[in-house]
Amino acid sequence: MQKVLDITTFDFKASAIEIEVKNLDFIKALPHILGKPHKARFYQVIYIEEGEFRCFIDFKQIMLKANELLFISIGQVCEYDILNEYKGRLILFTEVFFSTTEQDAKFLYTSEILSPISTNQVIEIQQSVVQPLLTLLEGELTKEIDTFQAIIAQNYLRIILLESERQLKTTTCEFTQSNIIRDFYNLLELHFKVNRNTNFYCELLGVSEKALSKQLKVTIGNTPKVSIDARVVLEAKRLLSYSPLSIKEIGYELGFEEPTNFNKYFKKHTNQTPNDFRALLSK
Repeated sequence: MQKVLDITTFDFKASAIEIEVKNLDFIKALPHILGKPHKARFYQVIYIEEGEFRCFIDFKQIMLKANELLFISIGQVCEYDILNEYKGRLILFTEVFFSTTEQDAKFLYTSEILSPISTNQVIEIQQSVVQPLLTLLEGELTKEIDTFQAIIAQNYLRIILLESERQLKTTTCEFTQSNIIRDFYNLLELHFKVNRNTNFYCELLGVSEKALSKQLKVTIGNTPKVSIDARVVLEAKRLLSYSPLSIKEIGYELGFEEPTNFNKYFKKHTNQTPNDFRALLSK
């Protein structure tokens, strides 16, 4: 029987304000944790100042070089670089910390940089823009806590996020994602374990299946069903790779009442059985 890793999941450490800036040196100081697959219940922003940084996010390899940013959403499986030479910083922050207003909450769910449609886009940003903001943010977080600290820190973070969003929209000429598409993906994130039916999401959105399919086809070239299946398969791969749950338990976790149905579904979309996929991990 293959040994399956029980993945480490990090919560934000107890703090008066839930934001932190860390030097990337700390990754190599904890290779047995951060060099292995892990995930977090907070947002992460990696900024590379020098060198090259390789990481794996949800089974996809991403390379970063100097003056590039990467945003990682809550719950994504990460494996960080413990081999290459690089310098940089990591911003950690929670949704609660940033979303003090309705506008801020809306930004997290509508921005391109945190889009569930095109996750983990690498953003090139001028050093003269981001470095001073990071320095100011770090400096603020070293001060004695007062009634202004959280507001000031949030504003520095807000500018970094907005500058990144501006840069991404300036360099990406593909499309502006409609509210329907973003709402669909946000609903999918909430409900994919309990419902894989396109009509379910159309009813929640108040649109016809034809209208949703047309929007998705034009925007990303997929149908709603392809998007739903892709999200379920991603979660299945995460659980098969990093969870001690049995294949039968994973099937139940993902809303399959019968183990055989999960096996057929997974094989249909990956050309492998769950057991075969898991067996490859031990090789």
